[in-house]
Amino acid sequence: MDLMSKGGGEAVAMNVLEALQDDHDLTVLTLTDPDLRELNDYFDTDVDPAALSVERAGLLAPWLNDEFGLKYYVLQNALLGRYARRHGDEYDLLVSTINELGLESNSVQYVHFPFDWTVSSDERDHIFHPTVEEDSLYERLATRVAGVEREDIQQNALLANSGWTADVVEDAYGTRPEVLHPPIDTREFEERPWDDREEGIVTVGRIERSKRIKELIRITEGVRERGHDLHLHVIGPTVDDEYRREVQALASGREYVELEGEVPRDELVERICTHKYGIHGKEYEHFGMAVAELAAGGAIPFVPNEGSQHAIVDDREELLYGSVEDAKAKIAEVAADPDLQRELREPMGPEAIRRRFGRERFQRRIRKVVAEAMDRPAGRVSETPTDAPAERPASGD
Repeated sequence: MDLMSKGGGEAVAMNVLEALQDDHDLTVLTLTDPDLRELNDYFDTDVDPAALSVERAGLLAPWLNDEFGLKYYVLQNALLGRYARRHGDEYDLLVSTINELGLESNSVQYVHFPFDWTVSSDERDHIFHPTVEEDSLYERLATRVAGVEREDIQQNALLANSGWTADVVEDAYGTRPEVLHPPIDTREFEERPWDDREEGIVTVGRIERSKRIKELIRITEGVRERGHDLHLHVIGPTVDDEYRREVQALASGREYVELEGEVPRDELVERICTHKYGIHGKEYEHFGMAVAELAAGGAIPFVPNEGSQHAIVDDREELLYGSVEDAKAKIAEVAADPDLQRELREPMGPEAIRRRFGRERFQRRIRKVVAEAMDRPAGRVSETPTDAPAERPASGD
């Protein structure tokens, strides 16, 4: 909906554009006017602005986005899908890089977090998106506008960013997507000697409530109280001004917390490569591209138990936390044990992450899936997306 929000989904969208631009005429259906040059710098992609056109999806959805940002997210999502479906016959193929949309059968959909239009919001806790509004009248309106049918989803070529997401989609719609992990750019990361790194923690992600940054500040404070002089860097663009003010207020007076906000790509990479630890706060994360980048930079990342990000850290119990108190104890334990640090670092680093989640793998698969969809007669899909072997990380996610 808004490429300039610069999250994981937007990174996927830019990589899809880069993968397809040499072989196809591309139109981006979106709600905003993206600055593709700025996005190329941010994501280290090479999308040619002259090779594609950008079309705003009607009037109402772009207006809602401009006026309210991520508020009324579900309705914006529904309106975008409705617009794409209405104009689908103008294109050879529709490719969605957002949640599941009610598109024509001969489409490709890459699902980051499934909204699951088949259940009510109070049944959706485990797949809940922070911008989903729990209001029955509003939700019924958005659902009606979206017009997502199980049969349509089953007839699309479906991809999911993780096995966890694929399970949720299968439960919701009775069809299992192929797992294609999102593209992690490891080209700028480099190995740094452990002893040369700072005794600090880096967290990367949009500044919004679901990232639980205030909890991460309290975790860092608790580790320091246990005798480890760690500091915390908070890096990422602001998409919730009210929450940023809350984070700023909590960080104020804590000299060990640096609220950096959005920084250039080279500074982000440098910060990760020069610190020993990383942490992620979002629960029920559907993949966790920021976690993979922390690992690519050689930092030891700590992540919540729930969701798919546990696969990135090879299900190591030492790196999985279930609460703020649990995280304090586990980070302190690792910080006190050089042998354990050495063991946990083995599956980290740019080459290990490239093999499991590299962007070449992602773009190659996207080109093949799109080519197969273009070759299919209208209204037909392959036997099942899972006929093709899903790419899996070494942990078996």
